[in-house]
Amino acid sequence: MPRSENPPPDLSGTVRPVGVRRLFVAALFAGLVLATAVVAVLGFREFLAAGRPHLLDAPLQLLFAVLVAWLAANFWIAAFGAAAMAWRRMAGDHGCRPVPTRPIGRRLVVLMPICGEDVDRVFAGLRAMYRSLEAEPRLSGFHLFVLSDSRDVAVARREELACSALTAEVAGVGRVFYRRRRDNRGRKAGNIQDFCERWGGHYDYMLVLDADSLMDGRTVLRLADRMDADPLLGLLQTWPRPVRARSLFGRLQQFAASVHGRVSAEGLGVLMGDSCSYWGHNALIRVSAFAGSCGLPVLPGRPPIGGEILSHDFVEAALLVADGWKVRIIADRAGSFEEPPPSLIASARRDRRWCQGNLQHLQLVAAPGLAGISRFHFLMGVMAYLASPLWLLFLTLGVVRLAIGEWPAGPDGGGLWIAVGLPLLLLLLPRAFGLVGVLAVPHLRRGHGGAVGLMAGSALELLLTTLTAPVMMLLHSRFVAEVMLGRNSGWGPQRRAGDGEPFADVLRAHGVHTVVGILLAGIVGWNSPAALAWLAPVVVGLVLAAPLSWLGGLEAAGAALRRRGLLRVPEEGDPPAVVRAVGLPRCDAERSRGGRS
Repeated sequence: MPRSENPPPDLSGTVRPVGVRRLFVAALFAGLVLATAVVAVLGFREFLAAGRPHLLDAPLQLLFAVLVAWLAANFWIAAFGAAAMAWRRMAGDHGCRPVPTRPIGRRLVVLMPICGEDVDRVFAGLRAMYRSLEAEPRLSGFHLFVLSDSRDVAVARREELACSALTAEVAGVGRVFYRRRRDNRGRKAGNIQDFCERWGGHYDYMLVLDADSLMDGRTVLRLADRMDADPLLGLLQTWPRPVRARSLFGRLQQFAASVHGRVSAEGLGVLMGDSCSYWGHNALIRVSAFAGSCGLPVLPGRPPIGGEILSHDFVEAALLVADGWKVRIIADRAGSFEEPPPSLIASARRDRRWCQGNLQHLQLVAAPGLAGISRFHFLMGVMAYLASPLWLLFLTLGVVRLAIGEWPAGPDGGGLWIAVGLPLLLLLLPRAFGLVGVLAVPHLRRGHGGAVGLMAGSALELLLTTLTAPVMMLLHSRFVAEVMLGRNSGWGPQRRAGDGEPFADVLRAHGVHTVVGILLAGIVGWNSPAALAWLAPVVVGLVLAAPLSWLGGLEAAGAALRRRGLLRVPEEGDPPAVVRAVGLPRCDAERSRGGRS
């Protein structure tokens, strides 16, 4: 691979030591997770002890322990993030620090890897970003590469024409380039690797995007300055906020990320420090670090568990950390954006590929040479999908125990309330952290529709998320089963836009979920009407899976709530310039012509 004109610092024989502060944070986190799980399991044991012993009690307790530990880990990550945000607010620290001021432009390349994407949307985003970056004098002279892996010749021709039009429009001859690979081995990771091998030596930093990515020039300049200030900083991952959502489902995701998504991102930064992860896009990477450290292995065995690594970003971050480079997350509300899937079905299609990629990481958890925090991140990624079949198994064993035996009527002590209440708190409190954080900042509160609109939107988001959670549980359980049975997900473009799914397709996708909901209601209701009340959110969500999924994909439903001031985010009322330059979503275009807001 070509050498960078500015070689990296000599890291030979150097391993960054784990500082006392990092060890303290890790030990505190582990202790809090363990203590939380122990309290919940003791409560569950007390609840079970109030009835007759049963053979299923032991596996139920084991599953409960694993699942509560998973909930506790996510809760304490959010709690760390909320504490860090509150501390900075009280201390008046907004992350400002002296930074270099030398020109960045000719040392920076922007990479847009694509494969069969919406050509108009891709180049509208690139046009907006190009103008935003060019408006920063110290970024002037950067280069842009469109790296195509599209197999369809007609799509590739449209890409080439669009790139030529962009080049002419921005006077980018010699700065804007289009390259289409004939052999797209390695997927996106291979696409980036091919660029690094051919042209990487000409640049210090590469800004890696996704097809729906948007970043403004000021944010990119800030990232580059931080790279310049720290020669050991290999990767800076931003927190991309969802924008431009039209459908109800998309606006739910957009609202949730805006209100409480940052809390968890901040928590990851606190917990992982200089050993954070990479999400594959909206990140600035030191080319020499990436080229020298991030050659991906081919996993032993056949796909889906073996073969080429799908979720390459986690692995690339782990390899950077293993080689002594710092990987950090910047989780502020700066100008980094993406677009959410328009429907539950579109989101599930994306999750199918992510599930396979994350489960591949089981082969890497024990790989030699990796940092412990990287192994932890692999496990968290695996549990993001493995938790669903574990919850399903826990629910199934509980129903079987109810059908062939009996659940305790209720203990004399507080075991039931601990076993049920503590997991609920672990789920709800991270949302509360984010909600309080937004309420405390006047301009954010106004941007989310004011206090009333924010509270009403949060209640609606919680309700609909609760109802779709059991559907996602069954979908993710199926995905895990397919991977374990050897079914490969393949690689295709995501569906990033569109007004709803055909209702017949929705019925086919969710028919099994509806049947499961009806059967669950019948079995539990026959044996214990009181238990059915506890399971009402699961039953209702499954029975209504098809209409809820169909409604969630409709732009009209999203626009109706938008007009009523629900699920609003600041980027709708006052879109950042780079977002506005792409084009307004339909509901915002109506508002700009005088419609209700």
